Amino acid sequence: MQWKLRDIVVASVLAVVAGAIYLGWDIIFKFVPSSVNPVLLALFNGLWWIAAGIVPYIVRRPGAALLAEAVGGLIEFLLGSPYGIQAFTIGIAQGLGVEVGFALGGWKRYGWGFMLLATALGGIGNYVYSYFYYGVNDYSAALQTGYLVASMVSGAILAGALSKLVGDALRRTGVLRNFAIAKEQAHAS
Repeated sequence: MQWKLRDIVVASVLAVVAGAIYLGWDIIFKFVPSSVNPVLLALFNGLWWIAAGIVPYIVRRPGAALLAEAVGGLIEFLLGSPYGIQAFTIGIAQGLGVEVGFALGGWKRYGWGFMLLATALGGIGNYVYSYFYYGVNDYSAALQTGYLVASMVSGAILAGALSKLVGDALRRTGVLRNFAIAKEQAHAS
């Protein structure tokens, strides 16, 4: 379970790429009118913690989700996110949520169920952070519940399912043969 240099390098590279994606998502979301229902918008939140899904799925190390989101959020901030330093701090909250999910599986379970569960929990991190810093506390109880559920569903799909599909596709190419994702598959065969 110890981190190797290649794990750190790949985790960092993927997190930097995710940070750039997050900035693009930030820019798109700045054009969405404030009149759009926040529950509808929450269905797209999960993309902001895709690094917390793909990095642990590939490297299979404790702390990978948190590291990935911290680095991704920092890059998003450094590239000029309109959300400022909050791009970094909400990333930590989302990464912590996902990390809890992988911890529940002892950082050894990466099948469909655990990928969807772990990344859905990033939605709880998003909700808690957004409650205190983005005005979710001003929503009605029903709207808050809808926001939380939509964020969790979005996390499961955009950060979980998408990460698993991309990770599996990369594994099949052979580029991940030296990583835990490929070694686990080799033992299963």
